[in-house]
Amino acid sequence: MKSESLESRASKVLSPALSHYTSLEIEKGRGAYLISKSGKKYLDFACGIAVTNIGHCHPKVVAAAVKQAGNLIHACAGIVYYEANILLAEKLSKLCPSGLNMSFFCQSGAEAIEGAIKLAKYVKNKPGIIAFEGAFHGRTLGALSITTSKKKYRDRYEPLLPNVFIAPYSKDNSLSEVEKIIKANQIAAVIVEPIQGEGGYIVPSKEFLSGLRNLCNKYEVFLIFDEVQTGFGRTGKMFASEVFGIFPDIMAVAKSIASGFPLGAVIAKEAIMKQWLPGAHGSTMSGNPVSCAAALATIDVIEKEKLPENAIKMGSYLRGKLDKLKKNYPSIVDIRGMGLMIGVEFKDNAAAKQIMESCLKGGLILISCGPRDQVIRFIPPLIITKEQIDTAVNIFEDALKSMI
Repeated sequence: MKSESLESRASKVLSPALSHYTSLEIEKGRGAYLISKSGKKYLDFACGIAVTNIGHCHPKVVAAAVKQAGNLIHACAGIVYYEANILLAEKLSKLCPSGLNMSFFCQSGAEAIEGAIKLAKYVKNKPGIIAFEGAFHGRTLGALSITTSKKKYRDRYEPLLPNVFIAPYSKDNSLSEVEKIIKANQIAAVIVEPIQGEGGYIVPSKEFLSGLRNLCNKYEVFLIFDEVQTGFGRTGKMFASEVFGIFPDIMAVAKSIASGFPLGAVIAKEAIMKQWLPGAHGSTMSGNPVSCAAALATIDVIEKEKLPENAIKMGSYLRGKLDKLKKNYPSIVDIRGMGLMIGVEFKDNAAAKQIMESCLKGGLILISCGPRDQVIRFIPPLIITKEQIDTAVNIFEDALKSMI
């Protein structure tokens, strides 16, 4: 008798609110691969939505988590002091650019964004936040209030956070609308993705980000970078801000920081963070010892294996192969990105969906983004090899051929 599928069992006990890209039943992950219950290997170019930057179940991360779990799983950083979260904060203070040297730990990207907004509003004692068209910052109510990448994310959740203003993202490098909003309102911060993720992998010009930095300086407004998806080597530097050479006052990180263990952080300059007085923010799970141990091991692997450099090298190789496909397949509208964060845009969602489904049958996992889910994103682990890229591109090209 055939056993009931995981998808069927899940439908009976798990909320349908969480949508699924595939119905794969996965048993384990190793390196760049996910392995199904039947034993089939899939090249994972989704990385759990840009989380497994050093691959699945890296031995150093597994060992660090097991060791920490044997000593202390939880005690609450608001009750006692312990080594793991302090070691990680010390590491981040050295790793992060331009004086971002104090951290507040949380559990996810959305929570990091919530914390960054609260920090800015608290210190500036002003209510206003400026965000950008096409941005994605998370699904909790504060993060959702500054998210506009898809209309459906906001449907039936209004009213959202007040005093949120939405400006054009990198359109003609103009910041006139941003300056107009700042002049007319009490603005605490401008929050921006240095590269838009869910919005379609949109890479702004350096002039746009530089102008934004100058504008924030001029009007004494905090600049917040959402590096939840771009952080920890994905763009070819540890953080995307380093690629552009433009640095924020506050930064939100999560996703790949701990290889999939739940962890995020609000990171800011000491002069800002020290104005966030005791009790002004909190979290029971802040700086969980096991997650922090996994993060320390993850960062160690990224540094020792020079994975940001590999992201540049392999990203260039992948981009070159994809650019060649664009010349032969008119269904591809655009290819853009940085490092191993590359988006391939199609005319519509139907084309992108058909290609992803075909790739899945061929053993390649891809996911989409963009306002109409018309962009397929290539976000493999930073340990990816040329041979694995060749395999992925061959599968992708077979999918393109099937559309002709």
